Amino acid sequence: MRIGTALLCLSCSAATAAAQEKKQSVEIGTSLGVTVLSQSGETFTTVGVPVAQGPVPLFGQATLYATIFATPSVMIEPQLSFSHLSGGGSSLTLIGGAANIGYLFTATERASPYVAASLGVESLSGDLGSASGVGLGGSVGYRLRAGAGFAVRFEGRYRHWLGDFDGLNEFGFVIGLGGII
Repeated sequence: MRIGTALLCLSCSAATAAAQEKKQSVEIGTSLGVTVLSQSGETFTTVGVPVAQGPVPLFGQATLYATIFATPSVMIEPQLSFSHLSGGGSSLTLIGGAANIGYLFTATERASPYVAASLGVESLSGDLGSASGVGLGGSVGYRLRAGAGFAVRFEGRYRHWLGDFDGLNEFGFVIGLGGII
């Protein structure tokens, strides 16, 4: 868990430094779609706006992304999620993060297919105990810029989870909506 958190922080720092140095654009947004979790023959499906991610999407964790273009073709994307539930004297907190590093195949065009590698971390803590894990995976997608200030993405993603979520497979089909600044 500590290694995953350190890698997430390093990728966020590198992405910020790269964007400031080259004055590249940044895309900030959220997504809608479906996440399917599968383990030992059992599946669990969530549909949402924003789409839930990670091994514990039961409570509709909102996910925000900030894509920083280190070069016109290379995108670095930190993602964060947080949920805190309380009631009846009990509480549950979910914290998640991910770092994606992607490549746009036709970056200078209005529309481009892309691929990305992903590292995710998830932590769940509450009155009944805690669990945490690291997810490794990737995604393929298609990004369409609509004018100078808006982008739409269509993406399929996969992550395999380790740690307390060992053996869990996460599949996602997402439409991302982002503003370009």
